[in-house]
Amino acid sequence: MEIARRTLRSGFWYGFALGCGAVTVDVSYALLSSLSLGRWATQHWVRWPLALGGFVFLLYLGAQSLRSAAAHLKADPLSAVPVDDAGGRSYRTGVLMTLLNPITLVFWFVELPSQGAIMQDPRRDMPMICAGVFLGTLGWVVVFSGFLACLGRWRKNWWLAAADGLGGIMLLSLAILGLWHVLRQTL
Repeated sequence: MEIARRTLRSGFWYGFALGCGAVTVDVSYALLSSLSLGRWATQHWVRWPLALGGFVFLLYLGAQSLRSAAAHLKADPLSAVPVDDAGGRSYRTGVLMTLLNPITLVFWFVELPSQGAIMQDPRRDMPMICAGVFLGTLGWVVVFSGFLACLGRWRKNWWLAAADGLGGIMLLSLAILGLWHVLRQTL
């Protein structure tokens, strides 16, 4: 949803940059998980700070999304959409969102390893796994951002408000779900 928000608000490169930040973390997590480093992520002293940081960050982004939705509904439809830096902030946000996302951490370091070994021969399989994660997620980011950039040319305020509102609700839900998941595992 954050890719959708940024692409509709500011254009293709902003959504693409955010997605590239997420791709960077996913490939890094695939690498770490394939090296069997996922065991440390289940330790309470690691899991709790990550879960709390992710919860706070996702709450912040969700609140910002809802605030932006309200602003789009009040905005003059003929006014220009503000554009921030050339995507650097979007890339950093994508890295932080994915790095601190409890659901992403659980997927790469708990669920995936619990399904058995990710690879039979790490020297042979690791490049293929990382390349697959990279190409798959990057391809999705390009297609999704490109499609939304085409829609964003019409810049209807209600589209921006809907994307921001839905994104805010999803980010807040993800924050609560991630924290609940960590609490449930601990209790």
